[in-house]
Amino acid sequence: MGIAKVTALPLEVIGPVPDVIARAKDGDRTAFAELYDRHVDSVYRYLLYRVREPSDAEDLTSEVFTRAFANIHRYRWQGKSFLAWLYTIARNAVTDRRRRDRPTVDLDNAYGVAEEGPTAHERAVHGEAVDALRGAVKHLTAEQQEVIVLRFVENLSSRQVAKVLGKNEGAIRALQFRALGRLRKLLTAEVA
Repeated sequence: MGIAKVTALPLEVIGPVPDVIARAKDGDRTAFAELYDRHVDSVYRYLLYRVREPSDAEDLTSEVFTRAFANIHRYRWQGKSFLAWLYTIARNAVTDRRRRDRPTVDLDNAYGVAEEGPTAHERAVHGEAVDALRGAVKHLTAEQQEVIVLRFVENLSSRQVAKVLGKNEGAIRALQFRALGRLRKLLTAEVA
């Protein structure tokens, strides 16, 4: 697939111009390729966090864009960005894959762990903190984990997360509040 770099840009920066979507809906492959280029890194990163295996994330990213291309005519702007629509497809693709394969998810292989630091001691301390956080995240509900990933890994706003998950913004804030409270409690207990 050739996903070389993973960068995080706010949706306002990478949000497609409405005419690009309109052209893609009319069958313009170049316009769809532009949408792909704008969003492939974000979709891949989201999927990598969800499935933990780069080759699976690449396969699912390909599947997401195949589904998006096949169903672009169904996309309707309803206050939900194109990327939010892709995240919904990605979420469904992961669910479908898990139903089909029933793999185990191991947060010990979570994406984004810094492996290099100025000193071995700093790497060890950071690694312990990341391990503690991963362990604590395992105790959250699946819904809370998803909110935490979208809010803090993907840097989506509460409103954007609500649209991706099909919930209202208040429910997302409540899930986030409970998840952060649970993490705080678990991590504080571990330190004590």
